[in-house]
Amino acid sequence: MTQLDFFKSLNFDDGLEVTKQVLERFPLQYGTTLGLDGHPQIRPLEFKFEDEGILYFDTVTFYQSYKELLNHPFLQICVCDQETMTYLRLGGKVNFTTDKDIINRCFVQSPVLTSQFGQQRDKVIAYYLTDVWVEFNSFLPELPKRNYRLKNKYDD
Repeated sequence: MTQLDFFKSLNFDDGLEVTKQVLERFPLQYGTTLGLDGHPQIRPLEFKFEDEGILYFDTVTFYQSYKELLNHPFLQICVCDQETMTYLRLGGKVNFTTDKDIINRCFVQSPVLTSQFGQQRDKVIAYYLTDVWVEFNSFLPELPKRNYRLKNKYDD
């Protein structure tokens, strides 16, 4: 399936499904945090899974990004496809969890995480997003532009 066919196959009436499918299709995303120095920081990250409308990610407690997210718990993520000139941006509030089942599921979803930190599971912390907003945009006329709010049970 081409990238264009993939995007055309999405059900744009379901923002959660669009978001999840794009994050799964493009496993390397770029996330921005507010650095401890007050400047934006961008780094690669990896979406792990969605469960009951909740988007899960993880980090490592000795990473600078973890300290940044503790200080300013907001994240923006961008996924781009140059071939179709299409991108998905999303953002939300970061909420950390030490739930072992969630962390174990992060390891199951990621061979990279397992290879890098399989022996240091106690250093990995999962997080989920609340107050999630999503922007889907393409410069191709056959693809829509959409904005979504993805509410979940942890939203205020």
